[in-house]
Parts: sequence; structure tokens; C-alpha cells
Amino acid sequence: MAEQIVIGSAASTAALDQRAAMLEHRSAVLEQQVAALTEAIRTLTAALRDAPADRPDNDRAIAAARRAHEILLDAELASRRAG
Repeated sequence: MAEQIVIGSAASTAALDQRAAMLEHRSAVLEQQVAALTEAIRTLTAALRDAPADRPDNDRAIAAARRAHEILLDAELASRRAG
């Protein structure tokens, strides 16, 4: 990324367009990752919130943890496909 850009040249316009496209792609990937993390956290907190306070509900927590893990794995796979 140490290239020089001469303002006003066709090369500078192309380089700026390329960088803008790269940043848009990176932004989209980050948005997908944040959405996946949000869904995973919601899954975990819903399971923990609904569990009785006097005893841990291991089955529900285990299922929620497994689902959250699947959400994150799916997001990672989608991110690799897009990248």
C-alpha cells in the first residue's frame, strides 16, 4: 500500500475506486460478523435468562452454546466465501 497517487490522473481515479471497493467489501464483511456475534449472544443470553435461578439448566445452556457455536462457524464460512 505504499504506492503514490498523483491527483487528477486516470491512475489515481482507478486506485481510489479500487480502494473504495475494498473498503466497502471489508465493511460488509465486518457487518456480517457483528450480526453473527449479535445472534450468538442473543442465543446464549436467552437460554441463560430463561433458566431457573436456583439451579443451572445444563441441557439448555449446552444447547444454546452449541447453537451459538454453529452461528459463528456459519458466519466464518460465509466470510471466507466472500473474501
